[in-house]
This record gives sequence, C-alpha cells and structure tokens, in this order.
Amino acid sequence: MPNLIAASIQQIVNQRTQFAERISDDIQRLSLMSHSISVLENVKQKVSDHASPHLLEAIRRADLPALLNRIESEQQYLSQLNQRFSRKGISIGVIGRARQGKSRLLQSLSGLDHTIIPDGNGSHCTGVLSVIANSDQKIRARVEFYSRTDFFQSKILPYFKELPLSLAPANLAEFVSQELPEPPAQASTVTVARYKKLQEIHENFTLYHHLLTGLTLEIPAGQIRQYVAQVNESREPIFYYLAVKQVHIQNSFPLAQAGPITLIDMPGLGDTGLVNEENLIRSLASDIDFILFVRKPDPLGATWEPADLDLYQFCEQAITQTPGVSLPACSFLVLNHTKGSTDNAKNCQDLFMTAERNGLHFSQMVTVDCSSAEEVEEKVFKEVLKDLQDKLKHWDQQYEQNYQRKMNQLDQSINQAIDYFNGIVTPTDDMKDFPIFKGLFNSLWQDLTNACENELKQLEALRDSPNQKIQDKFDSIKEDCLRNLSTLTVANIEISRNALGSYNKTYEEFLNENRTYITKQFLKLGDTLNEVLQQVKHRMYDILKNQGKLQGIIEEGESFEVTLLRETQLLEELHTPVQSFIHFQLSYLGFLHFRIREHLDTLTPDYISVRLSREDTAEDILNYITNSVEASLYKIQNEFNDWAKDLNKMSFALVEELIDQIFRAKNAKDNWEIFYQHHRMRIWVETYQELNFNQNVLKQSSEQVDKLRSFLPGMSN
Repeated sequence: MPNLIAASIQQIVNQRTQFAERISDDIQRLSLMSHSISVLENVKQKVSDHASPHLLEAIRRADLPALLNRIESEQQYLSQLNQRFSRKGISIGVIGRARQGKSRLLQSLSGLDHTIIPDGNGSHCTGVLSVIANSDQKIRARVEFYSRTDFFQSKILPYFKELPLSLAPANLAEFVSQELPEPPAQASTVTVARYKKLQEIHENFTLYHHLLTGLTLEIPAGQIRQYVAQVNESREPIFYYLAVKQVHIQNSFPLAQAGPITLIDMPGLGDTGLVNEENLIRSLASDIDFILFVRKPDPLGATWEPADLDLYQFCEQAITQTPGVSLPACSFLVLNHTKGSTDNAKNCQDLFMTAERNGLHFSQMVTVDCSSAEEVEEKVFKEVLKDLQDKLKHWDQQYEQNYQRKMNQLDQSINQAIDYFNGIVTPTDDMKDFPIFKGLFNSLWQDLTNACENELKQLEALRDSPNQKIQDKFDSIKEDCLRNLSTLTVANIEISRNALGSYNKTYEEFLNENRTYITKQFLKLGDTLNEVLQQVKHRMYDILKNQGKLQGIIEEGESFEVTLLRETQLLEELHTPVQSFIHFQLSYLGFLHFRIREHLDTLTPDYISVRLSREDTAEDILNYITNSVEASLYKIQNEFNDWAKDLNKMSFALVEELIDQIFRAKNAKDNWEIFYQHHRMRIWVETYQELNFNQNVLKQSSEQVDKLRSFLPGMSN
C-alpha cells in the first residue's frame, strides 16, 4: 500500500509542476497586459480635446482603471497559487501549543531524534520554523539566517507596533544601543509576555548578533539543536535561534516509500510572547496541504481551552481562502496519549468526545502515543497519506477550476474592452512637407556639429591634466587610510600579542589588516571612474537631446540611450558607433587595481623588508607598520598623477571616436537626414504639432490594442 500511495502522490506533484508553469506564464501575461492598459489610460490624460473623439470614447467605455484593479487583484492571487504549486512535494504542517508532544510526533514521523528536533517539558523548546523533507540521502541540514535588515524589520519592529511602544528605533543599531521604552501602563497578560520577549531579544543581542548574515549555511546534524532550540539539554536558555529565519532538514523517513513528503514545524503558536503567530497561520493556504493538530490532555483533567479554539479559528480563516477546501477536510486531530503513571487515556477520550461540540471538526481524530514511532506510523502517517491520496487531486482540481474561471472572466472583460477600439486606425504618413523638413534639418545639423566640436575641444584642452574628480577622490581615500592607521596603538598590539601568542603573528596580522583596508578603500575609485565616464557620456547625450533636438523621441519610461539604440538599428553606420559609445565601461580592477596593488608588497608578510628581532617591542611594531603604510601610500601618490591623466585622455578619445564615426565619416549626414526625416514630427513639434499629435496618439493606442489582443488565448498573430 505505501508504494501505491507514494506513486500516487508523486504523480500529483508532477501534475502540479505542469500547472505551475501555466501559472507563471499567466503572471507574465498579466504584467504585459497591465502595461498596455496603463499606456492606453495615460493617452486619455494627455490627449484632452485634441485627439480623435472616437479614441476618447473608446477609452471611456473600456473603463481601463477598473481593468487595472482587476489585473492587480488576479496577480496577487496567481502569486499565492504559484507558491503552492511550485513546491516539489506534499507539505504537512504540524501545529500545537507548547508541551503538547508536537516535537515527539515530528521525531516519530521523520526518524530524527531530540538532538535535531528538541523536546522537553517546561516552556517552548523549539524556536525556529523547521522544514523537514523526506529524502533518500543521509541527514542534511541548512540553516537560513536573517540579515540585519530583515531581522530588524521582521523581529523587532512588529513588537513596537503591537505593544505599542513609543519611540520605535530607526534601525537595528539604534535598537541595540538604546534602552527599551517603558512597557504600556495597565498592560494585559499578552502584552506583558510580549514585552518580556522583546527584552530577551534586546538583552541577549551580543550572544547571537554575529549570525545575522543573511546567509544559508549547511551544518552537521549534531549542531542543529544549538540553532533551533530555546534551551540546551540542561534546560538553560540559549539564543542562537533568534538569528535563524528557518531551518531545512533532509532525512529518510521511517515509513518505506513515503514519497515526496515535507513536514513543517510551526513553533510558537500559542506562545503569547510572539507577535508573528497570525502571519504564520496565514501562510497555511499556500505552504501546507494538510495539518496535524497536536493536543496532549492533562492526566489530572482536560478541557478544550480558549487558546485551542483561537488556534483552530485562525487556521480555519486561512484555509477558507481556498475554494473547495475546508479545514475539517484537510486536518487530523492527534491526541497525545501518555502512558504509565501519567496515563491520560480517559482524558484523551473526553477531548475526543467533546471536540465537535466545541466547534472543532477534523477529517479524523486519532489517539496515539506520539513518542512511539510504530503507533505514529500506523495511526497517523499511513492514515494521512491515504486521506491525501483520496483528496489531493480533487483539491488541486478545485484550485485549477477556480484559476481557469478567473482567467476566463478576465480575458472576456479585456476582449470586450478591445472591441471598443475597433475601427480606430492610424492615419497615413504624408511627405508633402519635405521642403520644410530640409530647411529645419540643415539648420539643426549646423548647430549639432558645432556643439560636438566645441565639446571635443574642451576635452582636448584637459587631456594632459589630471582628472580633478578622481584626484580628489584619491586624496580623500588616502586621508581615510591614514586616519585608520592612526587608530592603531601600542595597547592594541599588546592585546593582540597576548591573544595570538607572539609579536610576529601580531605584526603580520596588522600588516594584513591595513593592507586589506587600503585595498577596500581604493575599490571606491571604481564608482568615481564610472561617474567621470558617465558625465562625459551625458554631456554628449545632452548635446544630442538639446542641439540635436532628440528629446522628443524618448519613449516614456525609457532612458535616452535605450531609445537611441533602438531607433538607429536600421542605420548600421550610426547604430554601431553609438552602441560602442553607450556600452563602453571602465572598471577599477581593469584600470587602476593592478597598478596600485604592486605598491602594497611592503604590507604583505611574505614580502616585507623589515623582520622582527627578539628585542623588538610593541612600539617598534607600531613604527614598522606606520612606516610601511605611509611608504605604500607615498609610492602610489607619486604615480597617481599620471594615472589621473589617463582618464582625461580616455575621455577625449572616446568622444573623438564617436564624432568621427557619426558626423565626419562618409555618408554620415545622409544617414542622419534619413533618421531625422523619419522622426521629424516628434522632433519639430511646433511645426508638425497637429499631424504629430494625431499620428503619435493613434499609433500608440493602436499598438497597445494590438498587444492586448495578442495576449489573449487564441488571438496571437
């Protein structure tokens, strides 16, 4: 039976993958339609009373703002749907409040022990969302850490909003450096618990802050507990878990051929100290296919508590977002049966009998010893898989039918909107204005070429001088390196020597530290190189846009460079040099790095000229390092003036090559005349105002309507 179940579930996963591809295609399709509709709507804002009244009437009747709102709503829906159907397996969420046996159940289901899935009495033990996937590989674990920004946004700010607390910090550094505001007066029990949790995060920051890297690291199985547990095996608090976003574990589950099953442990539910409980539950609809509610009745007496009912209702609200799927149909109640002196069998029966009376409905309710792998396999795992086998395909069909219904309705609405634009055509071009165009072009050509030649002369006058911007940046970096050097003291050296065990190691460490600091600072020259280059380019762009009057050809939302490249494509003799000019780049590594690097050998331990003797002291080391840093910077300074000149020479050569190819070369003027003739109505707007206006508006509208039509199923050309 397990083999058949696993094969059936794998088939469903494969079908989901195909469906996810359809969803991804529709997400892209909706984005393209949204853009076209936005362009059409923008036409209405621009044309006023000057455009064709038929076009304005079509835009009004199509009700484009309402279409945009619908598309945005469907995009959000498809995003959630794509998240669900892109998963590579079936996800089972395990939910329960603290001390109910959830961790024991997870251990039995996954075959992992308490060193990986912490358990125990007392307060919450597991503190991190865990994703445990069935795999044919040995145990593998990846820990995903918060970045400092994500940690501040996700773990800190919600407390200041929920409690609420005055004077929320602006960033993580401010949160750490300042005292917490006083808690709200007359606080409820929940508020007090949450404030204490925030205090715990604040007071223990130094114990886990080094983990806030944003990285995902693979770790040995034996180290998992220290990253996911709130207490160690001696029940002492530990705090690494606060820096962990979630942990991903792969392991071969005990149930043979269980198939692509993933268990999701959602910790903290019912823990009043947390503020993200509702967000965790809302993720159920897209992240989880099935839910196991774990409840352990107290041997001394058990009733359904308000926290149980709230947890169920939160989950029910999340699941009901999905048509055709209900929480009772996709959940089991697992009553944890403890045996021996604390046997709670009678109380399990009491909760079993009163669940529905309290509004708690499940597909099945099972009583099982969560610590018994055999019982869990027979009564829970196999039963869940059987239940899923019968229901998953039906649920996915419900999703797909709802998806298809939404897409069909939207496509019908867009098709109806397109019908309003039928019969609106683009007027034909007219060349009767050629004599006017010729006079305009000749005047423009004179102004354009004159401005380009003047720009080239200015660059030529500077090409034997150092570039002032790069020189200023160099001086600033040099001063910064010297300031950094000045922070090194004899006391620092002594402390390092005591930690490392020798002056030699200390000497080499501070040499490396200063060398790497210098190289890191000089990397900033790369931004300045490109800033200088961009200024040169943009002066030429400004000439083309102003004296060349090409401002009018720029498409909305596009840069001038992108428009110019596209519009010159059919004129290769213009397009090729323009493309080379636009794409030309300078990099620090290619232009300056290798020149600077050779002067840093005096700070490299393998190449230093001064070696320590047994008599050298911390003061001597400080002097050696100071002299070495100053010597390296001095050598670089001596040559930097020449390097700075190279930048001005390169700028001149770049512009001269462009002017040669697009203005001085054979047929250059003829090519530009063809170009300007084609764009004349967008360039000389005053002259061609009426014709230009109607032509552009109707052409743009016609293009967007054609695009919209091509996005509809069965309508592409």
